[in-house]
Amino acid sequence: METSQQGSFEALLGESRDLVCEKLRAAVAAMLEKSDETLAGWISKTQNRELQKLYQEARRPLGEKRKAVETEFHKHYLREFRQHTSNDAGEGFSELETSLTLVGEEDLEETLRFKEMATKLRRYCDEELGALDQRIGVLVGDANLAAEDNPFGPESILNAYQMACHALDDAGPKVRGVMLKLFDDHVADKVRAIYKEVNELLVRNSILPKIRYGVSKKPGDKAEGAKKDAAKEPEKGKDGAEAKKDAAPAAEQDLFALLQKLVGGGAGAGGGVALPPGAVILQGPELLGALSQLQRGDPQALPNGVPATLTEQAQAGTTNVLRELKTSTFGAGLVQMDATTLDILSMLFDQLFDDPKVPAGLKGLIGRLQIPMLKVAIADKSFFAKKTHPARRLLDTFGEVAVRLPAEFTVDAPTFMHLEAIIQHIVDNFQEDHGIFDSAREQLQGIVAEHDQQVEVETRVVAQKVEQTENLAVAKTAAEDEVKVRVQAHKLPGAVLEFLVEHWLRYLLVAHAKSGRGGADWKEAIEAMDQLIWSVEPKNTPEERRKLAASVPALVKRIIAGLQALGTADEVREKFFGELMKIHAESIGHKDKDKKAPAPAVGEKTAPQPTLDFTAPVTVKNPYGEGEVKVSGLDFTAAPAPNDIKGRKAAMVSLLSVEPPANIAMGDWVEFRPKEADAQRRAAKVLFITPKKTKYLFSDRQGKDVIELTRPEIVRRLRTGEVVRLDGAPEEALFDRIMNGMLGKLKSPAPAA
Repeated sequence: METSQQGSFEALLGESRDLVCEKLRAAVAAMLEKSDETLAGWISKTQNRELQKLYQEARRPLGEKRKAVETEFHKHYLREFRQHTSNDAGEGFSELETSLTLVGEEDLEETLRFKEMATKLRRYCDEELGALDQRIGVLVGDANLAAEDNPFGPESILNAYQMACHALDDAGPKVRGVMLKLFDDHVADKVRAIYKEVNELLVRNSILPKIRYGVSKKPGDKAEGAKKDAAKEPEKGKDGAEAKKDAAPAAEQDLFALLQKLVGGGAGAGGGVALPPGAVILQGPELLGALSQLQRGDPQALPNGVPATLTEQAQAGTTNVLRELKTSTFGAGLVQMDATTLDILSMLFDQLFDDPKVPAGLKGLIGRLQIPMLKVAIADKSFFAKKTHPARRLLDTFGEVAVRLPAEFTVDAPTFMHLEAIIQHIVDNFQEDHGIFDSAREQLQGIVAEHDQQVEVETRVVAQKVEQTENLAVAKTAAEDEVKVRVQAHKLPGAVLEFLVEHWLRYLLVAHAKSGRGGADWKEAIEAMDQLIWSVEPKNTPEERRKLAASVPALVKRIIAGLQALGTADEVREKFFGELMKIHAESIGHKDKDKKAPAPAVGEKTAPQPTLDFTAPVTVKNPYGEGEVKVSGLDFTAAPAPNDIKGRKAAMVSLLSVEPPANIAMGDWVEFRPKEADAQRRAAKVLFITPKKTKYLFSDRQGKDVIELTRPEIVRRLRTGEVVRLDGAPEEALFDRIMNGMLGKLKSPAPAA
């Protein structure tokens, strides 16, 4: 029977191998097929000449030896598989690892990069691999199969791919680095889907149909008790509701059993301190009653002694009183299960006190809940596994508060007293009713909502300023374009040219900022500019001169109104009107201009119009508040704004024609993922999007560290993966975080003595 089962497992392992080989080969082939197109895109996107040269260098060998790379990858992956599944696999080093021990530093760095990619891929596929490691352990007959010994693991895939990259004989380490980047962009997602398919295949064949709660394995971890952790099928005849109802308590007990095993709790009594004569074993209601006395600050009434300073330490919250309790005679009087629970809670609070995401001031407050949490855990083991447990949800809400507090949060902060009152109410009143945790959590959620509202109010000023900056930039661009097209089309006297560029442009800017192109002020300013330009052009007929004389008073009135709105100095206005009067007087006074001015003689050169630079910022009276404001034009991002009007309009159209990202809205969360290897990822909230969607603002929970991006830049980063939209807030629940940290430490091998 055993031989039959072994044969069945071998056949299933072979079927899984064929599935993975086929899918991996197809994924690599698809990547190579698209490699030339991808590299061409990378070349066009980067301004770095060295990168452009490198990408161009990689195109030729990838094009010529694409099939060879695919074949080599398949061959080396099969070899990796055999090494991990045969009995004479030795130490499990790949051919490449062995050969690279005697080569240069560049090759060593390359190997490290491929190993880093394997680690990254394992993290990305953590959930699928955690289950697959256990199921493959069943097939190969090794319940303690280490993660890196899984023949389907990322380590095997990346070893095979690195060997395949060496099929490009004339390609150096840098080109192979480009190939690794191609793998990251095009194959990594496919690997996760492949792992899901293999898991589904094994489940269909009754290999661990359900994986129970456990620690995700990292390289070096052992899949302890994989077959023992396989969940049993619900009893036949029960409906789905009953099965689920029975499964939940079982899962909770399983987690506590796992914790017991990791902590090392066995049979017998607990704390590790010899009981003095007359001491009693505490359990059940007597134990909970004793803890309630300690919670209220009355340790003298306890049957077994505790350190005299324990009550003060519990009130301060900065010491792990559970660890102190464990080593006392009180802790020695606990039955094993309660002693183990105390040990687990003690380690959880150690992890909490070490958590860098929780400010020290808040750690001291949460630390006062050690005894109430111990009572909860002793009475109800579902505390460890049930996400909806009231006490656990309270801790998670404290985690939400933590990310909103500054690192220097102290007793002087206004929020401190509010939080202290909530915690003290629990310490003073908690007996058995878990409803006290629900009411405390509601109060904490109120603090969270109040904080978020305050941040919104404070950051509204930043958002408003960005919006105004956008309006002014659009207004400056519009005003410059209107002035520029006219001064390029007309030969204007120097005084008028200077007036339009230096003064009237600023009035157009303010008019546009206030009411846009459809506003009366804007239309009036444009008409006045056109009338001024007409007025200084030669008047060759009596009718034109009479029309000019009649229109001058209204024109002057319009210009005066505009200059007054700008707050222009009187001497500037008087100087300009003096020059304008001379020009008009000359036009009206000439009686001999009934004929058109003669055309310039052949070869005669006309004076060229001066080249005008509109790129410099201009200063205007702030249309949105007091004082003055310096205005720059639109940020075209991709390239400097051209100085010619057609080029500027094309650039602006290009800027505004970039479709805004449809999946980004205010309130969403994104993660910034810089391409630099040593750069940290940062999560940020979409704080504000300007009305015309030319600017996007991002910030952290506290409304600080604001990042401002143009529309083309955010679109580019979303396409390259430098910005990734998150499904929700990035914070891991506090309880999960400290639990996973504790489990990670428990799973790590003890340091050598």
